Amino acid sequence: MDMVTRQTPMVLPSLKGWALFLDFDGTLIDIADSPDAVIVPPDLPRLLQALHELAGGAVGVVTGRSIETVDDFLAPLILPVAGIHGAEMRFADGHIQSASENPALKAIGIDLRALVDENPGLLLEDKGRALAVHYRQKPELGEMVEAHVRGLVDKMEDLPGESLEIQPGKMVVEIRPGGINKGRAVEIFLERAPFAGRRPLVIGDDWTDEAAFRVANKHGGRSIRVGCDERPTEASEKLPDPSAVRDWLAQLVAPETEPSS
Repeated sequence: MDMVTRQTPMVLPSLKGWALFLDFDGTLIDIADSPDAVIVPPDLPRLLQALHELAGGAVGVVTGRSIETVDDFLAPLILPVAGIHGAEMRFADGHIQSASENPALKAIGIDLRALVDENPGLLLEDKGRALAVHYRQKPELGEMVEAHVRGLVDKMEDLPGESLEIQPGKMVVEIRPGGINKGRAVEIFLERAPFAGRRPLVIGDDWTDEAAFRVANKHGGRSIRVGCDERPTEASEKLPDPSAVRDWLAQLVAPETEPSS
């Protein structure tokens, strides 16, 4: 990985020929103490709708959230979404494809519920096709959580069903279907209208977005990482926080859309 090389991304003069792939938490909205406590700025759906129209529909949300959750947050707006890192995908025509559910997740979920109950401050998020343990309120438990999750997945390797993978993220450890990641999700979108033939612009904040940054770079697009720390990243550009992301995106549709605060 390379270090971020540019602090402020140049605003695109036009969205013609571009496809936008946007992470949700930590990118479009601020991260909160729990996944349910996030606040969606009231003008965000309107901003995304304007971008969607200007880009001919080539705007997608690529997130660890489920499609249903994204829809709830952005209602009444309905966008193409790669949910649970691409384990479920809704395309521009409304068609949804999903990875099969792994039966081992039920047993893993029971164990993780016990872990969370024994450690106040941990949160278990059941996404159906994935499980996530958040330690935002107890960052000192991160190493313990990751070791525990890895041990559980190792025990389940020989059970029937598709393989499972562990994905550490920003104050979270997630178990998801094998072979699923945001980079693969962006590649799949790029094979379908209205994304096909366009250059990808990916904006994200977490380790989970690195695979999508690589895809954007490979296709001659742009990759923008959100955050102030200087950890290694595949992204070539940088914005400091979600507010700056929203302001930057608003410039793409100005003067119709005012920047958010």
